[in-house]
Amino acid sequence: MSGGWRCCGRPTGWTEPDRCGVDWAATEAALGTALPGDYKDIVDAFGAGSFDEYLDLLVPGALGTDLVSWGQNMERYADLYRPYAVHPAPGGVLIWGTSEQELTFHWLTGPADPDDWPVLVQYLDGEWQRFDCGTGEFVLRLLTDRTPPFAFPPSAGPFPHWFAPWELPER
Repeated sequence: MSGGWRCCGRPTGWTEPDRCGVDWAATEAALGTALPGDYKDIVDAFGAGSFDEYLDLLVPGALGTDLVSWGQNMERYADLYRPYAVHPAPGGVLIWGTSEQELTFHWLTGPADPDDWPVLVQYLDGEWQRFDCGTGEFVLRLLTDRTPPFAFPPSAGPFPHWFAPWELPER
């Protein structure tokens, strides 16, 4: 689903992208891979913050939630991601979001176009669940779809949904 910010903006009332100014070329070079276009659209529109205080985006350059730092440190904790390898291994997982509900959100990377990478959710007990959709569709359905497997807590309300930007200290 293209236009990641548009699909996430509808349920949150977000109307215009902020264009937070991420240097995507530098980010992708640091991670050694291109990233899904809908994720970049969402980050460009919303910046660092949280959907419904449930899904916290990892954003390149954001203090404490820097996608690059988290992605580069995954190898250190490779045992936590089994049975998957971690990026940059072929077909490895790459984290893009967290939750205070003890979930983490990843892409299953691969040789294919990053826009085709499925989303993987890892639960506290180590169980994995695969969602064969892009980041934008996943976020939209996490917020609004009450049918399994997408019946995450935000889809049950309260409504309307919201995005809470984080006020991060200047670097």
